[in-house]
Amino acid sequence: MRTFLLASIVGASVAGASVTAVAQVREDDVIASDQAGALDAPETWNCRKIQPEYTRWLRDGNSAESWRYVGNTYRDVDTGELYTWQDWLEWAETANCAALPANTSSSAILIGGAVAAFGTGLIIAANGSGPKSPG
Repeated sequence: MRTFLLASIVGASVAGASVTAVAQVREDDVIASDQAGALDAPETWNCRKIQPEYTRWLRDGNSAESWRYVGNTYRDVDTGELYTWQDWLEWAETANCAALPANTSSSAILIGGAVAAFGTGLIIAANGSGPKSPG
């Protein structure tokens, strides 16, 4: 029993150290919303700005996974909040953007979104900056 408990504690310590290291590396990969070529910050999103280009990209035979915003994490320079292409896809669905191609919710995009969300959570946890209370 003691061996199991000790192994669990050591394993948790190693995992915690790994999470911190991953979070620090991932922070270096975050792209500021005002950087050239970055996905615009969420407060500026509208269906007519990004969707036509994305639809053409897919119509030209390109894969959803190769779209220029896929796999990146962005930071809104005004709010400090992190966001990804998956966030845009979810927003577009909620905003009822009319002609979103059927393959925008492919498994690779969903997996990429899950990985990005996990990485974002690690960054937030490492920085100690979770959601702020509205009041």
